[in-house]
Amino acid sequence: MSLSAVAKNWKRIPRLPWKALLPVTTVLVVLLIALPALQLQRFPRSNAAGLDRLMSASALIQSFAAGPQRPVPALWSERLGPSLAPRLWGRQRGFWWLFWSADGDQAEAFLAMPSRTFGVAPSGPLPANSLRLDDLVVVAPDPLTLQVLEEQLSLIRRPPQGLQKRCVDRLRSGQAVAWTKTAMAQLAGPLAPLLQRYQQGCLTLDSDASGLLWQGESSATEDPIGSPVALPSPLAAAPSSPLPPSLLLDVRGERLDLLVQDLLTRQLIREPLSERYGLSPALSERLAATPFVLRIQPLPSGPFQASLDLQLAVGKDRSAWDEWLLPLREALLAQGLTLKLPGEAKPADQTKPADQANQPNPAKPDPLPPLIWQRQDGTVVGGWRWITAGEGTAANLLFFLGPLPPEVPTLMAPVPPGVALILKARPAALSAALLLPQGLPAVIRQAEQLELVSATKPDAAQKPGPLSSLWGSLKLAEDP
Repeated sequence: MSLSAVAKNWKRIPRLPWKALLPVTTVLVVLLIALPALQLQRFPRSNAAGLDRLMSASALIQSFAAGPQRPVPALWSERLGPSLAPRLWGRQRGFWWLFWSADGDQAEAFLAMPSRTFGVAPSGPLPANSLRLDDLVVVAPDPLTLQVLEEQLSLIRRPPQGLQKRCVDRLRSGQAVAWTKTAMAQLAGPLAPLLQRYQQGCLTLDSDASGLLWQGESSATEDPIGSPVALPSPLAAAPSSPLPPSLLLDVRGERLDLLVQDLLTRQLIREPLSERYGLSPALSERLAATPFVLRIQPLPSGPFQASLDLQLAVGKDRSAWDEWLLPLREALLAQGLTLKLPGEAKPADQTKPADQANQPNPAKPDPLPPLIWQRQDGTVVGGWRWITAGEGTAANLLFFLGPLPPEVPTLMAPVPPGVALILKARPAALSAALLLPQGLPAVIRQAEQLELVSATKPDAAQKPGPLSSLWGSLKLAEDP
């Protein structure tokens, strides 16, 4: 048939009205939308929805890179058995996860891995105590904990947002850890109120020759929606000096409420401080906004294992603080403590404060005589002293628990611009002195050095906002 004949026959085909084509067009559009949706439902995007739901149901979750060349982890053998664990471990690509339930009563960890580890089929046999969670397979320690997890997952309706969503992205793309308020309370124990600003957050983990490096963010409130805070990059890149053996802990910050906000706002603590020790609401606000340094020092002998110093940069106006120290003095006398006069404070193993006052060091400010408090048996339990550089200049107020510090510290230097708090510690030494919670992971309790830097953006009232950016390192102990 020639082309001219085809053209003549084409012209003879009657043209359909556009209304007749409408049903056909509608069917085509529906198919174009429905078919991809069915495919997505059948083969969801890897590690997407399942990890989102796990994040909302977990108290603590950690991601690990696949390592088929490494030995099978103990958790895999415990959850999957000695025969199945090596086979699945050899198929691993990407990341897998372990987590603890948000229920708070479960001591055993769950194991989670991509469902493709079990084959390309969307359904099939699974190990005991396991379930399919979208694109993941979760293996529980036992049937009861599996049932509890299923009940929790059935109540989750809203996907993660804000900080939680960013934490999911960290867990999906690298080795990371994310925690909630429940996990922080269990790990930190009695120290949890001091870590209120970090009750929820996540860190991306990396390692070098000497230990771990981390970077991430945290929040003082649950499920914050705000954007992350930028951490000054020059500080994070600069090497930092380790904490010397004379110190167990050194924390310094631009405001004291970065550390004790939870304590200052609790009614059970705030009222006794006001009634017994004269800490009025106005002075409490002033105290919360004061720059500080907190130190813990080891004591080789005596009734205490360590001493604690809190140095406050109170500025030039000392009057409000002097007004508070008077009722504080009366309260301590009422509790049976004895005020030790400055001339009597001459421990044999410490520098004499009177001598320091008579022979000032030009490199250090001239200290005023300390007030020292002792029990009836003569044991010094603490005290305070003023540190100034001269009349009318900025002053520091130093409180100490334990014996009188052997040296008068210099006036505080402010933290670097853009930084809210810097923490340095020697975890192994703190653990040896029984000053670390036992719930902390062994890798932290056995580390030689720990450093944490936090940046916080102020809110409209110029108080620290809920979100903090975190950077830090952990130096591990060298093998003997």
